Amino acid sequence: MAKASSSRSTNAAKPKGRRLRTRLALTVAASSTLLLTFAIAATPASADTSGSISGYGGLCLDDRAASTANYNAIQVYTCNGTGAQQWTEVSAGSTLQVLGKCLDVNGGGTGDGTPVDLFDCNGTGAQVWIPQSNGAFYNPQSNKCLDDTNWSTTPGTQAQIWDCSGNANQSWSFGSLGRD
Repeated sequence: MAKASSSRSTNAAKPKGRRLRTRLALTVAASSTLLLTFAIAATPASADTSGSISGYGGLCLDDRAASTANYNAIQVYTCNGTGAQQWTEVSAGSTLQVLGKCLDVNGGGTGDGTPVDLFDCNGTGAQVWIPQSNGAFYNPQSNKCLDDTNWSTTPGTQAQIWDCSGNANQSWSFGSLGRD
């Protein structure tokens, strides 16, 4: 009987040890999950930037006639604060959106002078705009920058892409009502 009891207590000790290891593992996992959850919650979400985008000659980037039709021209126009000029830079420089659609390089073009227009947001490279320290918006697919065509100060001129030059006609800023 003593043997049966000692074998019973030996067998009984093993499950306790397993339970202890299981509890310890669950506690560590729960602590890691809690720590990970806290770290994620403590990390601030990147805030989207929104407002008018002003450029050369004091004109703003504008969705022509506030149309949400695909291929609608994106132009430079007198700053007026309308919805057609309320842009949002989404996901820290991934896309520029107005009226629920994205600024898009027409046809995914890559050549100098390719116009930009409005199109359904679709995640293609034609819709990626990376803000640069000099105020330019760089499109990596085309290796070009958003450009005020021919340095235009004429409202209604459609914007385009062009080799990045650092010139004033490729410098844009959020929220101001124009600059020279």
